[in-house]
Amino acid sequence: MPLRYLSLLCLCCLAAATCAADPGVFPETVDGNSRRVIELPRVADESRFMVELVPGKTEMVDCNLRSYRAPLERRTVKGYGYAYYVLGEPRLGPSTLKACPDSSKTRRFVRVRGEGLMLPYNSRLPLVVYVPEGWQLKYRIWRADKTLSDAR
Repeated sequence: MPLRYLSLLCLCCLAAATCAADPGVFPETVDGNSRRVIELPRVADESRFMVELVPGKTEMVDCNLRSYRAPLERRTVKGYGYAYYVLGEPRLGPSTLKACPDSSKTRRFVRVRGEGLMLPYNSRLPLVVYVPEGWQLKYRIWRADKTLSDAR
């Protein structure tokens, strides 16, 4: 009898691990936004790492520095409790107003800035972010050094 319970427990654990790694439990679209999935590699000490989300759009721009602003909302999948993020509609943010020496434009990635774009590192679950159509999602992994410095 105990062997039956043990095998049932193992099956439940395997099913939960499979669902956790499967992006299919997350909605395909949310509020018309498309899904982006980031699978993070396993590391020894995840508390030393953070993930920076860098949403944006590649545009033809002049010499002025530009950015967009948008809120990032954290939601959970009903029935599973897994977190996912929804980027609000980006709005044009502040820009420098330099007089450019020429009227030439170049293709450049213009990023979205906002609160909550730095997230804890978790390789056990996919990082799922919904961005508006036509927008890109890039990311950067930050790592803390092992050595601590003394404050003076």
